[in-house]
Order: sequence, then structure tokens, then C-alpha cells
Amino acid sequence: MQPIDQQMLVFCPAARSAAQLPCLPDDEDVLPAFPLAGAWARWFARSFDLWWQTALVALVIGYLASRVSPSFLHWLETPLGWKLFGLACMPGGLVLDAALLAVGGNTPGKALLGLRVITTDGSTPGFRELLRRNMAVWRAGLGLGLPAVSLLTMARQGLRLRKGVQASYDRKDFLVSASPRGWLAKGVFGLAFAGLFSTIMILDTVDRQDSREATAMLAAPPMAWTNPATGRSTMLAPQWKAEARQGADGAPQYLFTRHSGHAVVLFAYEAGGGRALRQDAQALEDRLADRFELAESYFAEFRGRRSWVSRGLHRKGPERVQLRIVEVDGKAWRVVAMQSPPAAYTDDLVAELSSALWDTVAPPAPGSGK
Repeated sequence: MQPIDQQMLVFCPAARSAAQLPCLPDDEDVLPAFPLAGAWARWFARSFDLWWQTALVALVIGYLASRVSPSFLHWLETPLGWKLFGLACMPGGLVLDAALLAVGGNTPGKALLGLRVITTDGSTPGFRELLRRNMAVWRAGLGLGLPAVSLLTMARQGLRLRKGVQASYDRKDFLVSASPRGWLAKGVFGLAFAGLFSTIMILDTVDRQDSREATAMLAAPPMAWTNPATGRSTMLAPQWKAEARQGADGAPQYLFTRHSGHAVVLFAYEAGGGRALRQDAQALEDRLADRFELAESYFAEFRGRRSWVSRGLHRKGPERVQLRIVEVDGKAWRVVAMQSPPAAYTDDLVAELSSALWDTVAPPAPGSGK
């Protein structure tokens, strides 16, 4: 028997049934013959389409979940989080693949290589048929995406095709036809495939590095930080990166950024010059008005001192902002915290950092617990 990629098929015009096979031409009404796709062409097209489809599904689901679920973000930061999430999104990529095939007739990878999934009577399958086939591909062809298993399942399906036998998930219902493609289409596919593969490798390397850094950071002890203005020291969680800079008025500012970028805390002061707390609060609110929409503001007692507190949202994004001003020894100290959603993901860390920073300026009174 010839390998399946060297066979030519013709179809009978009779109605399709589950047991129907491509028939030999015995009258003048048969459809024109065409070759079937080979194992390697199918592998390249399938891999290319599955990579970008799964990545797109993971990007959308990851973006939505990360904005509402703190536990999801914590899970992604684990060493295997991203990889397991990618495997979990693979069925979603196959659902997207079936939808594209049903609506558009083909996917980019198959189109560039001249491949097309059809039924045994030459018609275009519907979404349900394609979805059923893709779920079978996921199990019997991709081995559920598990690396060691997928090597065996793909090798098994490849051997079936080379022996002239249909893939187990096609059997008597589906065929993958092949039409000639010029060097331009093949060249475009080759560049796209190499580019996508390189991107995946780079992202995997970055993920490995981030995982190592996150693991080392979580295992690291708290770090000491000294307030240059007061000389007092405090201990900060190792997830924060501290940076000193100069504000627009020349006064020193201290910026603390969480390693994931989900929270930023600014610690700074201005010489009050005898102004009232209300004046300092109004001046800061005016400066922040073009960037933040402050929803609520009020005065409150804080560590035995009067303070001004405000909360709101960033005008150009969903980030939440919280700030507090406290007058201490003629200086208006302020802590400004900005958190990306979900804010609950960094609430504890921000609260702990803010408390530690205030310890260097206005330590709590003995026995106050604040």
C-alpha cells in the first residue's frame, strides 16, 4: 500500500454515511482526484496553528482572570504556574481552531501549506464535527499536551499515515487534502513558523528566569532600609525594590516597586513651612488631579497625629490609588500607593510596607498596636 500522502482520492457522489469510504472511479460523475496531506505537512500546520491559538486563548483568559482573582496571580508566580496554565488552555485553542475552520474554511497554518480538512464526501465539516475531531486530536494526537506522552502519540499517528492508514481521529469521517503551494507561500510559512517558535523559546527562557528569581526572593529574608531624613531603620519584605529619586521640587523621594509590577509605593515629604495640614492636602490633591480621580478624602487620627487620607482611581487605567499625609516635625510626609487589579493581590504587602515606612517617621505609641 502506498503512503497516504502519495495516494490520490476520488469521491462518489452518493450521500455520505458513517461507513462510507472514498471509492474508485467507475463512472463519469466522480469528483476530480486530489492528493492527501503528508505527515510532516500536517505536523507543521497543526503545530503553528495550535501555538498561536493556545497563546491567544491563554492571553485573554489570563488577562481576565488576573483582574479578578488574587489566587490566580499567586498561582501563576509558582515555578510551574505558567506551564500548567498553558496546558489547561490547549483545549480552548482547539475550540478556537474548530471555530475558525467552520467560519472561515481554514486556518493560517493550513492555508499557507495548502491543507484543508474535509469530510469523506468532499464537503466542509460543521463546527460540531470539527470540535469532535479536535478533541480527538487533543487526546490521541497531542497526548493531552503532556510532553512525554505527546511524543508517543504523534509518532503513532505519523506511522499510521506513512503506512497509508488514516489517523485514528480521522478514520472514515475526515480527510486532510493537500493542494500545491509555491515557494512564496512556503517561505512565508517558514518565516512565520521560525518567528513564532523563537518567540516561544524566548518567553520560556524569561519565564524560567522569573520563576528562579521569584523563588529566590520568597526565600530571602527581609531587607533593612534606613530613612535618610530621620536615620531610623525598618525591615521590608524582599518582594520590594527600593529606589531613591528627586521630585519635581528637588525634594528626595523613595520609590518601592513590587517585583511583579502590580504595586508601586511612593514615600516622600515636603517642608510644611508652617502651613496647615488642610493646605498640604489641597496642594497635593491639585498636583494629582490630572492623573488620579480621587473619590473620597477625609481627615483621620493616625498614630496620635492628625492625617489626611484619600482614595481613588487612575484616570488612564484601572489602577487604584491610596494616599495619606501626616505632619511630623514641620514636614508633610506622604505615602502614595498605586495597585493594579485585583488590588487584593497586593493589599497585605502594601499595608505592611506602608506601616514599616511610617515607623521611620512616626513610630506608634507604646501599646497602641498601630
